[in-house]
Amino acid sequence: MEKEDDGNSDTISTGGGMPAPYGRACTNCAKAKCRCIYRTTGTGCERLNGRDGSTRDSGKSCHRLKKECVPSVSVRKRNGKRAHVSRAAQLEAKIEDLVTLLQRQAAPGASDLRVSSPAEPPAGTSIPSATPTLSGGHSTTSQSGDSPPRAPPAPVVVLTRQMPECTGLVAQAGTLLGEVFPPDDHPRHHAVPQMAPPSTYSASLPPCNYIPNPLEAAESLVTFRKYMLIFLPFLHLPPSVTEDRLREMYPFLWFCIMTVTCKNADNRVMMSEAVKKFIAQKMVVDHEKNLDLLLALLVILGWSHHYVRKERPILCVMASLAKSLVFDLGLNKIPCEPYIAYCLRTPFNPAPREKTQDERRAVLACFLVTSQVSHSLKRLDALNWTPHMDECLLQLSQRREWEGDDLLVAQVKVQLIVEQLNRFTAQSPDNTPPYYYVSALHTQLQTIKAQLPHHLQTNDTLLSIISYTELAIHEITFTKPRGMPNTVIPDMQRYEAMESCLSALKSWFTRHFSIPSYVYVGMTFTYWCNLAHCLLALYRLSVLEDPAWDRRAVRNKIDLIQICERLKIGFEEIATKTMRDSGPTVEEDGFCMFSKMLTRVGDAWSAELNAINGNSMPNGGNHHGGSMPVQDPYMNGPAVDPQHAAVLMNIPLLQFDDSETWMAGLFDINWVVDP
Repeated sequence: MEKEDDGNSDTISTGGGMPAPYGRACTNCAKAKCRCIYRTTGTGCERLNGRDGSTRDSGKSCHRLKKECVPSVSVRKRNGKRAHVSRAAQLEAKIEDLVTLLQRQAAPGASDLRVSSPAEPPAGTSIPSATPTLSGGHSTTSQSGDSPPRAPPAPVVVLTRQMPECTGLVAQAGTLLGEVFPPDDHPRHHAVPQMAPPSTYSASLPPCNYIPNPLEAAESLVTFRKYMLIFLPFLHLPPSVTEDRLREMYPFLWFCIMTVTCKNADNRVMMSEAVKKFIAQKMVVDHEKNLDLLLALLVILGWSHHYVRKERPILCVMASLAKSLVFDLGLNKIPCEPYIAYCLRTPFNPAPREKTQDERRAVLACFLVTSQVSHSLKRLDALNWTPHMDECLLQLSQRREWEGDDLLVAQVKVQLIVEQLNRFTAQSPDNTPPYYYVSALHTQLQTIKAQLPHHLQTNDTLLSIISYTELAIHEITFTKPRGMPNTVIPDMQRYEAMESCLSALKSWFTRHFSIPSYVYVGMTFTYWCNLAHCLLALYRLSVLEDPAWDRRAVRNKIDLIQICERLKIGFEEIATKTMRDSGPTVEEDGFCMFSKMLTRVGDAWSAELNAINGNSMPNGGNHHGGSMPVQDPYMNGPAVDPQHAAVLMNIPLLQFDDSETWMAGLFDINWVVDP
């Protein structure tokens, strides 16, 4: 259908025009709110009245009015075509942004306030509309290629969001940190702290009110090197390693050495508390792991009687932390490719790094100490022995750097026998291995003793360990489960085990009394545990009721009361020397406590043994009745039966299923864990 416009011969066909796309009507039609129809000739436009297009207002069209038909500016947001980017590429881009950000932050002269002008994107490149920037909290979106150019944006001010307890990071536009931490409405100027350069060992000195001066530190290092490493040679300290050099290499180890060698009991308690808090902070809170921490833990475990007070025990916790450090540092096995490496494009395949001698000593000493603690406390397992530790043992024996390496190797070999005994005993139904198994372990022990180097064949430390191992092997043979009655017919194997235990005890005390009292300061915690065990084992053999056992012969061979007197004299000597060097203290020295404890125990045991032998026995009784009463060792109260005297002093009559209780009296603490 065709219509003629007034005063004009031009005819426009409704079918010949092209409606303007949505949002593309000319400015005149847009103002008149009419539909704009493009003419086929390209000059002007026609206009339709009404939204249905039924009436044409040709007289008021741009073509009829001779007006310039100006297309309106499109304001519709259009998303350009996005290039397909893989997820891996996006992650790599974000990582590169983070690396760039950290490099800029670590550069000198970095500040929180940075002013930058975003560069224009290259021609033909579209930026995803979701990419945020930090310009006043608004996001910028890209325009399509056919939109008119826009004015250059104002400079973007990028500010640092200060995070608590963290290093200030400068958030750049378009980075991951920029998305997480938007800028503040009001600029705040904060100085960006510089990152400290990484050090080999991040463990520093614990905060403590007492730090030994250089003269005291040098003297303490001499004491540690001369008297302590001869009992637990987990570290090689040649004369070239001075006190300053050790503090520089292993600062926390240095502090722990200063703690165990401190002569003043008050300062030692103060330093030990600082050590425990420092370990909790570094390992539990900061998740640090290094050789310095492991060596320091070995000092704590080796001489833990300097850390133990009348409070909760720390041995199991410290032993578990030491084992976790061995696992984290990978000292007990060869580095292998992790399972996650199979999912990556590039295999892990790290170059195997040969362990240093210090690392070999550390992992072997960790097994030695944790196994000794496990044998004494019966509350945790030792560090599992691995084939790689066999290699470390072989390398240390073949490439020894000092005599302590031979001693450590021999101690580990002997402790492996004790560990076999512990595991077999735990798996046995009645906690008693068969006789042939005990005989095999004893044969292994004798083989190790025969193969010792020449300089160790007279070493009192090692020979006392071997004697104690003989006691542990034969002791479980004659230890009957509770409730089993004594037989009238003697058991020859059991009698032989009792004789072997008595010989091992005599050998152990002979070695102990050959050590001067001034060397007692270097004896390890497990050595004192062995001393308590030997005392209680000798007491049990001295009062044991058995048809085939002569208790008088036991006392004639090795007198328990004389042993206690000699031990007390040695403790009094070292306690007097320590008090003279340190002066009066609030805390009582450990050797002074040992001397008092032995005095009380010796009096109780002396009364009981005299009653058994028929001396001063008014009723002619035996061990279980009619014995001479003794005074309560803890109070000036009524006399008590000697059978209960040891119980009052927290020293049971060698009940082996009581784990730690038999050691409680030795350290004057209560280690019984509440249910």
